[in-house]
Amino acid sequence: MRRMIPYSVDITGNFVYSPQLIEARKQVQEGLLNAAQLLEIENKEIQHIVDTCKQIGLKCVTDGDYRSNGYTDFFHHLQNISKHETEPNDTSEENDKSVICGKIDFDNHFLSTPPVTEHFTYLTGIIGGDMYAKALLPSPMTLLAELIRPENRLNTGRYYPDIEVLSHDIAQTYQKVIREFYNMGCRFLQFSDYTWNLTGGCDIQQISEANNTDLASLSTVLARLTELCLNDKPDDMCISLQFDEKWWNTRDREKIAEVLLSTQANAIAFDFGNRENENIDFSILKHCQSKDVILGLVSTSSSQPISTSTITHHIENAARLLPLESLHLSCQGNFRNLSGNSSISEQEMWNKIATMKNIAKTVWGE
Repeated sequence: MRRMIPYSVDITGNFVYSPQLIEARKQVQEGLLNAAQLLEIENKEIQHIVDTCKQIGLKCVTDGDYRSNGYTDFFHHLQNISKHETEPNDTSEENDKSVICGKIDFDNHFLSTPPVTEHFTYLTGIIGGDMYAKALLPSPMTLLAELIRPENRLNTGRYYPDIEVLSHDIAQTYQKVIREFYNMGCRFLQFSDYTWNLTGGCDIQQISEANNTDLASLSTVLARLTELCLNDKPDDMCISLQFDEKWWNTRDREKIAEVLLSTQANAIAFDFGNRENENIDFSILKHCQSKDVILGLVSTSSSQPISTSTITHHIENAARLLPLESLHLSCQGNFRNLSGNSSISEQEMWNKIATMKNIAKTVWGE
């Protein structure tokens, strides 16, 4: 098979906020820094990410999602999607929920949209050399789940009484997003799954129950939506889908895996949960023939050092089901949660990434 991802260590989630960025965000809330000053600090900290990734020897870099407060930030840059209106001083997760007021769309000339693309343009402008810039965006599945969650169903139904029409417009919106990022030079784009970890504690299981359907049937709708989004994907652009491990712990695991993993996506990123030192069932990989597979094996929440031999053993087991050259190593998704908090320090995160690179040298010789 043709290897779409030309590097063996991938970054599939956000990074721990640096102490400098944590302090800057705190000062913004206290009115001591303005948006322009925060942007300057963000730029400096993203440059630090790039420099550190270069030192470690990574070939692909993201901006650590340092400009984002959560997956809903991207949705609020789309046309006719805005934050749920609450009291001005309400900083709870409820204030991050998204509501629509018209037809969903994406237009880079729309007033609130440019920051989405400007963030990626900044990253590409500072990487240099032979590094690749990767963009991380919430998946179209997550947007659909957000809009049909129990507390949003009534409002969404005013504009989209039919879920098929809603899916069609989400797909057209994401097709435009893909094309816009491609035109900016993006060749590695990841759609991350937050359907099991929506703001306010809601998840896809609750959504399926509220919509009077079972999870397997809803997963078919989500897979069809994803496929529509990828219909016009450029051939030389690698799009990966990152999935939460909870998808594979459900009663209909095999049926769900068969539909969710069968789309035109070039790569699948798996989060295998916080089980570095446990046996892992890799049978799910049989649904990923002819795709690149990113193994999320390294814990993002444990401060314990990585066991090189254990991770290598996991990779060897996965290679019994798929060619080794189609496999890649990563962490288990995000290093920080929806509230911006992390279980490990910034330095511990970098130590883990450096160890992943060393493991890759042993396994893949790079």
